[in-house]
Order: sequence, then structure tokens, then C-alpha cells
Amino acid sequence: MATNMADEASKLAAKASDRIDTASQQAKDMAQRAAQTVQDTSEAAWDVAQKASAQAREAAGAAYAQGERAARDLARRVEEQPLTALLIAGAVGYAMAYLLHGRR
Repeated sequence: MATNMADEASKLAAKASDRIDTASQQAKDMAQRAAQTVQDTSEAAWDVAQKASAQAREAAGAAYAQGERAARDLARRVEEQPLTALLIAGAVGYAMAYLLHGRR
């Protein structure tokens, strides 16, 4: 009987050890998958950030170029019609002063 119980205990210990090893391996596999997922997500986020940065540079360049064109066009119009430009500037200044100070 004692031998039978010892054999049974040994079998149970072997089963427990196998299950512990299996659980340990599953935990390692899950940790590796999680680490890979984190790395993949990090790389994807980096790619998105790089693309957004490139698009922002392109948009800034386009806005700067448009501003330059508008400034050149305005300068050309002022040179062509200086009196009109002066009257417009005066009217804008008067309107701003009226809005800022109002009637007192």
C-alpha cells in the first residue's frame, strides 16, 4: 500500500511538474507575443509620425510659397496704383481705430 501511494504521489508530482512547465512555456510565449506587438505598434506609430511630419513640412512650404506670391502681387499692385493703395490703407486704419476706440 505504501508503495502504491508513493507511486501515485510520484505520478501526481510528475503531472504537476509537466503542467507547471506547460504553463511556464505558455507564459513565455505570451510575453514574446506581447513584446512583438509592442514593437510592431511602436514602429507603426513612428511611421505615422514621420509621414505626418513630412506632410506638415510640405504644407508649410506651400503656405510660405503662397504667402510670397501674395506679397509679390500686393507689391506689384501698390506700384501700379499707389494712390488707390494709400486710400485703402487709410480706410483700413480708420476702420480699425473706430473699432478699437469706438465713440466716446
